[in-house]
This record gives sequence, structure tokens and C-alpha cells, in this order.
Amino acid sequence: MAVVTTAVIALVAPVLPTASAAPSIPNPEQYFGFRIGSDGKLATIDTMFPYFKLIAERSNRVDYEELGRTTEDNPYVMLTISSPKNLANLDRLVEINSRLADPRGLSPTDAEKLAREGKPFYYVQAGIHANEVGNAQAMLEIAHRLGTENSPYINNILDKAVILMVPSQNPDGLRHINDYFNATAGTNYARVYPDLYQKYTGHDDNRDWFMLTQDESELMVSIQNKYHPQAFQDAHQAGTGAPRMFTPPYLSPYDPNIDPITVQQTNDAGMAMQRGMTSAGMKGVGWAKSYDYWTPSRQYQVYHGAARLLTEAASVSNLAYPQVGDGPLGQQESEINFIEPYDSNTWTLRQIVDYTSQAFYSAVDELANDGYNWLKDFYKVANNAVTRTDAFAYVIPAGQRDPQAVRDTLEIMLKGAVEVHQAKTEFTAGGKAYPAGSYVIYMKQPYSRWAKTLLEVQHYPQLLQYPGGPPQRPYDVTAHTLPMLLGFDADLVTDAFSVGTKQLKKVTPEPVSMPPVPGEGGAYVLGPESYGVYQVVTRLQKQGVPTFRAAAAFSDGGRDYPAGTFIVPPTGPATTVLTNQSKATGIPVYAIADVPAIEGVQLKEGTRIGLLKPPNNMPAGWLMWMFDQYKVNYQIVKAKDYQNLSGKYDAILMPDGVSRNSIVNGLNANNYPKEWSWAFGVGETGWNQLRQFVTDGGTLVSVGSAAGTAQELFGLPLESVLPSSSSVFYGPGSLLRQEIDSDDPAAWGMEGDHPVWFEGDRAYRITDPAKYPHTVVGKYPAGDDQLESGWLIGGEYLSDAVNTVSWQVGKGSVVTFGNQAAFRTWNRGEQKMVFNALFNGPAEQLSPERFAGIAD
Repeated sequence: MAVVTTAVIALVAPVLPTASAAPSIPNPEQYFGFRIGSDGKLATIDTMFPYFKLIAERSNRVDYEELGRTTEDNPYVMLTISSPKNLANLDRLVEINSRLADPRGLSPTDAEKLAREGKPFYYVQAGIHANEVGNAQAMLEIAHRLGTENSPYINNILDKAVILMVPSQNPDGLRHINDYFNATAGTNYARVYPDLYQKYTGHDDNRDWFMLTQDESELMVSIQNKYHPQAFQDAHQAGTGAPRMFTPPYLSPYDPNIDPITVQQTNDAGMAMQRGMTSAGMKGVGWAKSYDYWTPSRQYQVYHGAARLLTEAASVSNLAYPQVGDGPLGQQESEINFIEPYDSNTWTLRQIVDYTSQAFYSAVDELANDGYNWLKDFYKVANNAVTRTDAFAYVIPAGQRDPQAVRDTLEIMLKGAVEVHQAKTEFTAGGKAYPAGSYVIYMKQPYSRWAKTLLEVQHYPQLLQYPGGPPQRPYDVTAHTLPMLLGFDADLVTDAFSVGTKQLKKVTPEPVSMPPVPGEGGAYVLGPESYGVYQVVTRLQKQGVPTFRAAAAFSDGGRDYPAGTFIVPPTGPATTVLTNQSKATGIPVYAIADVPAIEGVQLKEGTRIGLLKPPNNMPAGWLMWMFDQYKVNYQIVKAKDYQNLSGKYDAILMPDGVSRNSIVNGLNANNYPKEWSWAFGVGETGWNQLRQFVTDGGTLVSVGSAAGTAQELFGLPLESVLPSSSSVFYGPGSLLRQEIDSDDPAAWGMEGDHPVWFEGDRAYRITDPAKYPHTVVGKYPAGDDQLESGWLIGGEYLSDAVNTVSWQVGKGSVVTFGNQAAFRTWNRGEQKMVFNALFNGPAEQLSPERFAGIAD
């Protein structure tokens, strides 16, 4: 405890004079002109990163490295901090970590030697949620202290551990939030940046840690995969009423794919944080509150041998001003996991800096002084994975209906350092025959926990606050089963089998070949099964290539084609686009001798899509990312566009979270500069103009809660059938059964039983079937057996309930998805229906005679 006390004195009391290891480095107060954490003062990226670089240039304890660039082209920076001796020997220390992380062929005796030779690595990142400003500011003082202080306490940490510091996991947000805060100082404008502080994901940027879609996520993963740290501190802030600081241990449950040793290490380090803060006189700290240890979407590290140490300091008012209450802030009842209530009515940014710093020092001190055991247990965690006997392999069969889904999954696996093999020949496993080219993920490998949690069905435990009471809410979602989200098959094989394989170093599309150019009256055809097909369609549109869809199934040359098949007349540009895109995606292209005489549609040339995106709307941000990947011709609908929506857009997408209020009132023009005028309210006039857009022939697609907005806009005859009490019905981020009409244009290419995502959404009955012509595209099956993966209470209330409906409204169309059919880009197999609705709504209907002549 004496060591902790030393750290406490240095943090919460005036520092006793000590010799500086780098006297030429100004302290943060000298450099920035204010004490870090001062009320209303925030350092910005343009001053913070040069300061970190200055420390590295002048201290032999700190290395500065720009690992890459972010989504908006800001530098992504990491500091490596340790003793000069350790930094000089860093390659060897990384080599030891790497060998312990993959202990195949390593004897226990040699592992012990490496554990004694090595140094534990502590990885700390701040600022992933950029409006949680205090933890990134704290990194300035921590980096300076570690780089300059010549005390027994600091020297001990640096001698015995290596610290990897990412001072901002979201540099784009650091720039947006802090620059905007400073720019609005002295004005009447709101001080908080009003939009997404990560271009696509906003506050969801740490819900991307298993799909790994963002540049910042991949950079974070590259650190974990290269250095193999034993502990990872993820520094955050919570709401103003939360404990002054949360640390692990977490609430139940924990994902059973996390090694028990890792869970215990997490508990141990979290309690060291709690002990250190209590010893420092820091009150109001708690554990086992709010946060669980379940979903991989925010804890990649735990499947790779590192304990994830979430710290959540309570926030203050308006980013950087004191939070003041009528009495002491926060919970005032003492509990075993909340020992000393906070006894002041004021909480400041400076305290956030102090509490965050103390939590860091307490945990890194614990790691440094028990380094051998942390490294030894790190080896044991890895060894448990490579010697497991509960499962032999997952097999992903070749030749599946959606090659994009398979390829996306394989890329996730390789990014996650999972070894993927491909079978050279046909083989049998678990009594099932598999073709050559199938993919095999053996479970006796270091990161099989990562693969298994993503490929298996989740069975979230039935946790209630008390018997018969409401559910104990999970912190986030309860399901993440990739085969259901994307739409492919993966089989767990428990018994050993043998097949010759090659290990994949990168993912390439399954080989496909273009057919000969069709003759007169013939055409190219492209199946609708893959959600990746819209990557091809958008490029055809960009080149002005006419694109058609068959409205019914047909056969040609002995091959059957489903409703929704894309048909492309064989022009030179069409051949070029299809050749390039088929090779890039692995989606096969076929040819037919004659276009059938059936009903069909012609997609509108250059289909113009508008995206309704209120500021800080994360579902819209995720859709922006997907649209950008697919090269969709879209724009954000601006306030001025409402005067002529039909002149700018053919279809408009209304994501989850778009409400009547966000359209009519929008941002208050009195609170924000003119640059935000695109998001100002459009009033009742704009609301009516949106209605007119549809009745005049436009298409509106609404998702999740926005289905209720569409209902309000048009008076759709929908009534929710779900109880409001969570004790009776509860679906917190789960995959549910669905009956999908794949003959309907909105569902072309879908399997009839594809699971759908459900997170606190609505399900409906149609109260007046005659009010608007409509078709039910998706509904929940009869009965109470609705759950596919995750957690569901009261499934019987979904029995026969309506989910997706396609409506004819005036001359236009409206498609309502009661569930979140585009959730964080996770459920891409289902998200294809959103693309279908957007592109098919504006399409021209063709008679069988006209359709048969499209290739003439």
C-alpha cells in the first residue's frame, strides 16, 4: 500500500521537489497557459499533439509515433513510455509478448523464463467519445509526469512496465468538440458540437470492435495485434449523476468466451483502481454498476488476452464547467460496491482529470509490481485456447448464396488475427460433406474465442432485478451472431476431421468467370441474393448503363432465376462494369439467350437518394458509411431542399431516430451559427412538403422509430401490439425470427426466414386494411418461439405481428420497417431490403411485352 500512497501524494497534494529527468520540458500549465482541467478550458488537437511530440523529442522515456490517418485525415498517435533501457530493448519485449500470445510449441518451463524476462504492457486510450473531454486532457499530465519525474514511484513503474498511450482514439472528434467549444466561447451559442463527432459512427465508435469498419478501429486493433498488451484501460465519462468514477469488476453477465483468468485479472486491476482512489480520499467511486462484460462490439481486447479496464468518470456541466447540485451529488447510500458516497455538491473538470489519473496510476502500478504473474497468466490464457477440447473447428462452406457475406466475415477474422484455412479438396466433417474451397477455422489457435463468439448463437441469461420483476438491462445489445446478421452458414464441428488446407494471408473473392457476350435478344443477369450486389448496381448507374429487374421467377438454359434478378443489356460499358465488379466482389454474372416475357422494372437512371440526417443521428451516420462504401448517389437532405424535394430526390430514407420534431423544429437557429442552417427546422410547411413529395410520386423508406414518424405523416393504419412494460416484453438487441415475402420487390433476393434485428423496436397490426393499398413484406411467425439469438421476454406478443409493410400513398410509395433494418451496418443481410426499397420505388414498371424487348 505504500507505493499507492506515494502515487496519491504526487497526485492530490503538492508534489515534493524531485530531480527532473527532462528539465527542458515545460509542464502542461506552462505550455498551454492554464492548468489542465481548469473550468471552461480545453486544450485542442493542434496544441496537444505537438506537446506530446515535444515530450518525446526531449525525454528518453517517451517515443512518439503516428500510426496512420483517421477518417477525416487527422493523425492517429501513440506514445510508447517506459525506462530508456526498456525502450532500447522494445523489440525483444514485443517478441516475448508475441511468443506468449501464441504458445504453440512453447514448453511451460520456457514460458516461465519468458514471463520473468518480459515486461507487462499497459495500453491506455482516451477520448474515443470526444464529448467526454476530461480523460483526453488527463493524458497530457500523465505523459508529462511519466516523461519527466525522477521519483522512486515513477521509476519503478517505468522499469517494470511498458505503457502504450493513445491520447485520443478519436482525433476527428477531438478536433470537432474542442475547437467548437473554444470557437463559441463568449457567444450565446450552445457550446457542445451538435453533430456526430466521428463522421459515420458518432458515439457508436466503440460499438465497431467486431465488425471493424472504421479506420480508427483498425488502428486500435493493429496496436493490440502487434504489442499484445496484458491490460487495456478504456477511459470514458458517464452522465453527471453517475458514480464519480466507475471501474471493474463489472455486472454479470460476462461472455463465456472470455477466459476466466482474464475475467479475474479484470476484477483484480479494477479493485486496485478502487483501492487507490479510496486511499487518495476520492469519494463516490463504485464498481459492478451499469456495465457488463458481454458484447465484443466494445471489447475486442478481451478475446486477445488483455483485461479491459473501463473507467467512467462522471461528467460536468456543458463539457468543462462545474456541475453544481442542491446537495451532495450522486448516490448517497453506502454499499459494498459503493463504499463512500460523494459528499460535495460540486464536481469539476479538474476532478475528472485527477480521478482518471489516479485510476491509471493505481492499475499500472498493480501491473508493474506483479508483472511476472500477469505475463504468466497471459501465457495460460493463450495456452487454454490452443489446447481447448470443447470444439474442433468451424466450417464455412464454399459456394454460398451470398459471397459478400462470406468475404466480409473472413476479413473480420483476419483483422482479428484469426487463422483461416481453405480446403484443397472435398471433405466430410461432422457427418456432412463440404466442397473444395470451404473455409476451416480450427479452434486450437490463440484467438479462437474471437471466432467462436462471432459465429455462434448467443444465449443471454434471464437476469431480473428481482424474481418476477423487470429485467436487469444489459449495457448494450445481447446478440452478435455473424451468420444471422450477414446471411451465410457456418457449422461448428466438435469431432476431429482431416483435410488438406492452405492458410489464407488475405481474403480474395471466390473466382468467377464472365460468360460470353450474349447474342441478339439476350442479356447479362445478376442474382439478387447477395447484399453486395448493390456495389455493382451503383456502378452500372454511374456509367449510365440501363438496369432492369425481373418481377417474377424465370428459367433460361437450365438455370432458375428468382424474382428480383437484375438484367443488363450487353453494351460495351455494361460488359466492362460487370467484368470488373464480378471479379472484385465474387458475385457471379450469367447470360441468358432471351429476356423473358414477364413483368419487370427498369431502375431509374442515376437514382437520387436523399438521407434524412438530423444532427447527431447515428443510424444515419452508419448509413452514410455504407452508402459511401457502395458508391450510392446520395445527399443529406438539407432544410432548403424541402422547397423542391422532387427536383432533387427520387427516394428519401428516414432512419431510426428521425422524428416529426427533428424535421419541423430541427436545430434552434438562435443557438447555432449559420453554418448549421442545413439542420434548422423546416416548420409545418416543410412537414407538408415531405408529404407532398410522396403523394406526387416520390418514395419514402422509414426504419425503426421512423416508422412511427411515417405513420404520423400519412396517417398509416398501424397500431403497436407490444406492451410498454419491460417486465412483460423486452427485446434488448436480439435476432428474431421473421417470415419474409421474397416475391415482394422490397424483399427480392431475401430468404423467407432470414432473422431480423430487434432492439426496443415496435411491431404492429394494421387497423384499416382498406385505407391504403399495401403488402405485408415481413411479419413475425405465429406462436411465442421468436428468438434466434440474444434475449427476449414475451415473444408471444409478437405472434403474427406486422414488421415491414409496403404502402401505396397517392402516386408514390412508403415502406415502413418496424425494426431497425439498418442497425450499425451489422445486419447487412436484412439491410439489403432497405436498398431494394430505395431503388425499386422510383423504378418504372414494365409490361411483359416491354420487358421482353429491353435487349433489342
